[in-house]
Amino acid sequence: MIDKKYLVLITTILFLLMSFSITVQAVDTAVTIVPQKQFVKAVAGDDSEVTVMIPPGYSPGNYAPRPSELTKFSNAKIYFSMGVPADVQNILPKVEQFNSEIKVVKLAELVGQKYEDRTFENGSRDPHIWLSPKRVKYIIEIIRDELSKLDPDKEKLYHDNAEEYIEKINETDERVQEIINQKDNNYMLVYHPSFGYFAEHYGLNMISIEKGGKEATAKHLEDIIDFAKENDIKRIFYQAEIDSRQTEALAEEINAELIKLDPLAEDYLVNLIDMAKKISGVD
Repeated sequence: MIDKKYLVLITTILFLLMSFSITVQAVDTAVTIVPQKQFVKAVAGDDSEVTVMIPPGYSPGNYAPRPSELTKFSNAKIYFSMGVPADVQNILPKVEQFNSEIKVVKLAELVGQKYEDRTFENGSRDPHIWLSPKRVKYIIEIIRDELSKLDPDKEKLYHDNAEEYIEKINETDERVQEIINQKDNNYMLVYHPSFGYFAEHYGLNMISIEKGGKEATAKHLEDIIDFAKENDIKRIFYQAEIDSRQTEALAEEINAELIKLDPLAEDYLVNLIDMAKKISGVD
């Protein structure tokens, strides 16, 4: 007969071993921007470890992480690169210095093979692909497949979770379109041209004050003022992480409301609806 004390001890040891086994099987992941955190957790589960390389409040256009911040890569097994300028210039070239065994998945390149990239007026690529729901659905499939390769034992979980999240995207997409359809015109006046994919997807015409990463010239501002008055545009959208002081003078000139949008919000699905309501003026 086994002593109860030994039975308890053996049970405790087995539990700890099982817990350790589960822990070591987790796929630690790194991503570029905040919205990707929800993408990975939707597929891998809420208890997955996801490191965001560009913190909230910083611009994906020019953020430059310090070496101490790049050490976050040291524990990650995979990096889902979004391909924004700060990523391409200041993060990707240094990844392997901090983790030579990490797998790098370049989402922008993969998505670009399935859906053609938008371009700005100067011909450069528009990197804001996460604001396109159809592209995000493909990103979810990529995350699902890559995590399944690293952790085959959880392949069914990843597939089931991905399918569930894609369905949520579809439902949100329909709701956003319903909200956008209530807008009194199809124009979207913005300071920084982050919303091209969003506008394209929902049938809007984005007009950007900033051009080529620079403030508008006097002539461009004059043209925008005339256009806004002719088309009764009463909202100008800006982002907190981008200096957009020019919008204040423009808003005063055309008697428009300044409204902040956050394309980098953590809760991607909720944010799509929130942005749609602000853009359409729907409560």
